[in-house]
Amino acid sequence: KFASVNHTATMARILLAALLLLFTLPAVAQTPGDSIAFVTADWHTTDLGRGAECRHAQVEMFGSRQSISVVSYPARHFATQIVQLDGKGETTGRMGEAADATAAINGSYFNMKTFTPITFVMVDCRVLGRTTPGELMRTNGIIAIRDKQGHDVAIFACDTTQYPRIARRYRAALAAGPLLVSGGKIIEYDSGDSFYTHRHPRSLIGKRPNGEVVMAVIDGRAKGQAAGATIAETAYIARLLGLTDALNLDGGGSLDGTGRGGQPPQRQPPLRPCRRTRRAERHRRPSAEITGQS
Repeated sequence: KFASVNHTATMARILLAALLLLFTLPAVAQTPGDSIAFVTADWHTTDLGRGAECRHAQVEMFGSRQSISVVSYPARHFATQIVQLDGKGETTGRMGEAADATAAINGSYFNMKTFTPITFVMVDCRVLGRTTPGELMRTNGIIAIRDKQGHDVAIFACDTTQYPRIARRYRAALAAGPLLVSGGKIIEYDSGDSFYTHRHPRSLIGKRPNGEVVMAVIDGRAKGQAAGATIAETAYIARLLGLTDALNLDGGGSLDGTGRGGQPPQRQPPLRPCRRTRRAERHRRPSAEITGQS
């Protein structure tokens, strides 16, 4: 799911792998104080080069402590690609290392026994995965790449009836969800399913009006350090990040992410250097991902 990059080339890589979620925690409504806490948090920033950066902070919001890591990069300087590792499971950290990645993050959902995708995946105009009926309750969006260079990245609402059109118009695509933000507006859901209403570790990808692509990880299940977020809270964070379009990715028990560069001194953030550190490898990754080259 990753492709290697020559160290001597002026390139960087941003990666997504495909994964799944679990467990729960209660939540409270968002308030203006949450916005202030987010903006004024002590963000630790690492310059990743060519306009890309990695940030991490622990923020007191939603009546809890949130551990948030963010990687942003200008799409015009990074060729985003989707890659598939047929039937193999690997940690995001190892995948990022193997690809000489600047950053890596989970992608969409997968079968935990076979490591095959259970949402629509297309690479180089070849369909490698299809959305299963069980994923329709949350898979309502897509990240799609139109050009061979990987600079034209789009994120939008998409259901299974639109996959043939996607296959005709784009070179690569990965379905996930739910869609968090569209056209600058938060998408609201009335589902009572715990996937939506309980706090889980989350990950997302989105775009800013200036053309930047943003990947974010909201860590969870670490008492007093990282509470995780509901889907509504995840969408709220996406808007605080300035995203006009954003898509929820896989999270939960399979959440992981990597980013080359420094890291803050507190609890190891989920988006971290590819080469120097990695989370315990109890979560195995599926065989697909998205990469970016400048």
